Amino acid sequence: MNDRTKKTAAAVEGLPALEGAVVRRTWHEGQWWFAVVDVVAALTQSPNPAGYLRDLRQRDESLSGSWETLVTPLRVETPGGPQLLNCATLESVLRIVQSIPSVRAEPFKLWLAKVGNERIEQASTTDFGALSEAQRRLLLREQMSEHNKDLAAAARQAGVESPLDYAVFQDHGYKGLYGGLGAKDIHAHKGLKKSQKILDHMGSTELAANLFRATQAEEKLKRDQVSGKAAANRAHQQVGEKVRKTIEELGGTLPEALPRPEKSIQQIRKAMTPTLGKGKPKEE
Repeated sequence: MNDRTKKTAAAVEGLPALEGAVVRRTWHEGQWWFAVVDVVAALTQSPNPAGYLRDLRQRDESLSGSWETLVTPLRVETPGGPQLLNCATLESVLRIVQSIPSVRAEPFKLWLAKVGNERIEQASTTDFGALSEAQRRLLLREQMSEHNKDLAAAARQAGVESPLDYAVFQDHGYKGLYGGLGAKDIHAHKGLKKSQKILDHMGSTELAANLFRATQAEEKLKRDQVSGKAAANRAHQQVGEKVRKTIEELGGTLPEALPRPEKSIQQIRKAMTPTLGKGKPKEE
């Protein structure tokens, strides 16, 4: 049994009130799946997390209606042997967490994001060879592009309609995450040319923080049924501020203090594109 397979449980960092809390996980179809009952236990301290989960589904019709698409029964290694537990992917767990009122939710989400990145690293180490920083950047940049589409759709639903409105909406998210710096400020801080995009000049850690901001902003707009441009802008900035606060509380490096990578995403893609007649793509 390799190290990846053995690592079926992980201590939840950032939750001092739950020291020793563990969320079991298992590797399935190329990604980590988390035991839902452990997620509930970590966030609620309920003596009966399974019962809490049943009640939660009864209260939340939306969650109950999408339950079969969010959760899959999988065998998870435990001290007593394999058990069949309802498990969910990183993205599905984040959806479930949205329905659980808990002051521990934000640090728990950041922990999930951290483990999700570890998931990528471990998958590549075992199956594809270790991902380089350049490969992580490419993967996260692609995810950022996809989730920005979802965020834009949620923003339109909230009343953010024109391209200018959306630019202002995005600016509020950046200001929350970057301590008051808007997109133009970040652009200048990185020393970029007018045609260059800030997301293409972020390292994997900075991209991960922005991906977390984007996914949670989308969820908040939908969950709170935010209506109106001003309300959507406030919601996006609040999400950015919470992500920033969590990074601070965990002792992480704030995004504006992270170094600008030497190569852009475009340069990495070009370097990894096989030349006609050549063999494997080059790597950084």
